[in-house]
Amino acid sequence: MQRIVRMTKRGPRVGILEVAGKAFAGFTSREHSFNLIIAILIGLIGGYGAVGFRWCIAQVEMLSYHITEPTIAKLLATPWYLRLLLPMLGGLIVGPIVAFFAKEAKGHGVPEVMAAVARRGGVISGRVAAAKVVASAVTIGTGGSAGSEGPIVQIGSSLASVLGRLMRVSARRLKTFVGCGAAAGIAATFNAPVAGMLFSVEVILGDFGVSQLSPIIVSAVAATAISRYYLGNVPAFAVPTYSLAGPSELLYYALLGAAAAFVAVAFVKALDGSESLFDKWKFPDWLKPAVGGLGLGIVGACGLPHVYGVGYEFIEEALLGHLPLMLLAGLMVAKVLATCLTLGSGGSGGILAPSLFLGAMLGGVIWYPAHLLTPGLVSGNYGPYALVGMAAVLAAATRAPLQAILILFELTGGYKVILPLMLSSILATIIAGRLMKESIYTVKLAAKGIHLDQGRDVNILAGIRVQEVMHTEVVTVPFSMRVQHLLELMSEHGTHATFCMLDADGKLAGTISYPDIRRLLFDVEHLAPVLRVEDIANVEVMPMTPDDTLDMVLREFAEQNIDEIPVVDSEDRSRLIGSVMRSDVVAAYHNAVACEDLLGGVESGVQHAMRMGRADTSPGFSMAEIEVPAHYHGRSLSELDLRKSMGIEVVLVLRHSTKSHAGQRMEQIMPGPELRLQDGDRMVIHGSKEDVARLQKA
Repeated sequence: MQRIVRMTKRGPRVGILEVAGKAFAGFTSREHSFNLIIAILIGLIGGYGAVGFRWCIAQVEMLSYHITEPTIAKLLATPWYLRLLLPMLGGLIVGPIVAFFAKEAKGHGVPEVMAAVARRGGVISGRVAAAKVVASAVTIGTGGSAGSEGPIVQIGSSLASVLGRLMRVSARRLKTFVGCGAAAGIAATFNAPVAGMLFSVEVILGDFGVSQLSPIIVSAVAATAISRYYLGNVPAFAVPTYSLAGPSELLYYALLGAAAAFVAVAFVKALDGSESLFDKWKFPDWLKPAVGGLGLGIVGACGLPHVYGVGYEFIEEALLGHLPLMLLAGLMVAKVLATCLTLGSGGSGGILAPSLFLGAMLGGVIWYPAHLLTPGLVSGNYGPYALVGMAAVLAAATRAPLQAILILFELTGGYKVILPLMLSSILATIIAGRLMKESIYTVKLAAKGIHLDQGRDVNILAGIRVQEVMHTEVVTVPFSMRVQHLLELMSEHGTHATFCMLDADGKLAGTISYPDIRRLLFDVEHLAPVLRVEDIANVEVMPMTPDDTLDMVLREFAEQNIDEIPVVDSEDRSRLIGSVMRSDVVAAYHNAVACEDLLGGVESGVQHAMRMGRADTSPGFSMAEIEVPAHYHGRSLSELDLRKSMGIEVVLVLRHSTKSHAGQRMEQIMPGPELRLQDGDRMVIHGSKEDVARLQKA
């Protein structure tokens, strides 16, 4: 490495910037101290982000409805035509932001953060934060039925990811920093540091590792301190008067937990169904939020503006026991509909607040008949039932009971109701898990083939498309070819185990593989000259399309007992365009596993590759550092598509830093599809030993 020195009368003196650079490098190597200081910084950013975001929502509400606190009396006093049109106007503003600027800003945002942690090592685009602030503030401020916590989680995680990448930290640290951002967002939103910490480790990371727990706690505490300084240290909700009438009353709380499970599952399925319905609708994406806003406006204009916005004011009314039974039941249905219209159509906001709203209303609905039937066994006010219902529905929807219990404790500042709270929340979580496998956060990911276990994707092949590994050179035979000629062709093309049969019009009509030929071996001399390909071909073959995933391909390999499957055009399934081999699927799996392990913190492989030039990672696979070939200069990784063309995964890009004069320091860049390679860049690549060696010689 080149060294900058300055000559003086006293001899060579090392440059100040070089000393500072070495000091910073030494500091970053002391992981614990570095993580804690960056965690404090992320907590401060998350705290100020939460305060600023709530201010943005308040300004939009003031501009829209000319009110500072959206009480039911003030909303009902608003002209009906404003309640009808303002949510639609908000949708017209939000739609283009989501459709053209940052699609990640759509919906409640937490699944996108989880996917970034599981699949991209915590890499989140910085523009997501800016888009999320505007889109969510406009959605909620104009009446959209959503919470503020989801956007703040995504904003905090995005900013933490950007900060970590600026610091050029490892992927393992980057994941921890993203968890710090999520914890800071929840902590600042609910004035609940413990709940923020649990949300991060239970939902986002899925890992209670001690090494990452400390910085997450520090971030949550720092964000809470900022929130309390600007917003006050008072509970979000007043604690209802609570007294257990007797042990028998716990049966009603158990019933509440069971009911909460059904309500939560219905809410999750309704929200998922609405998102799918709007996604499939052949209508401009940028106009869909306006359509959802119009539907929400109809609900509000018909006399139920209670479902507008975050809804904390009306949760407070339920906790105080001021709402009648029919209104409680009506608001439950209206809130589900309002949230589905808001988020399903493409609006931006969280789902924790709607879940708390549903739970509060459900508590009152359970209390009324219980009090009527057995007044001596039920407490005299449904406030405690509303409080317990909030935690139970939230726990069942998110499958994170610890987080739900702690949020309610810290939101109310009261712990007297702990016994029924824990009973209902745990019971609701168990029953909801039996009714539906996925939570409100993972159902969206599961639809994309992402299945998480402790924060990691357990179905790696579901994230790889056929088009990334398929071969466009396919050996085809006409259906009229004699089997004898087919045997000669097979001997010439030993790498192909399957041949595609085409009919007279050149359309795919079936496949021929070695198992089909094996049936003739007992009399091949007599049958081969007589039989034609169509006589022994498999005409029931199930071809794949470029958009299918490799987990689907693997199942077809097992069911059909073949090693190669034809790939057809997505629009015309009779037009053959390529094939995919079993060996390609196996190679893609090994490559993805190795890269995921690397992103998860197994850095020794890349360090060894950078030091020695090459390192074996698993049988048949290796990692190497190479200089970027001259004909790659100026081209993006998406244009090169090395995974498809050469079976190579780019793990890291090393570039001479332009921000420092302290020698030729190499900057480590996490590769993204739009990253353009430059002259002098070096790549850390991973793939089979043959593919790596081939690229090294390129």
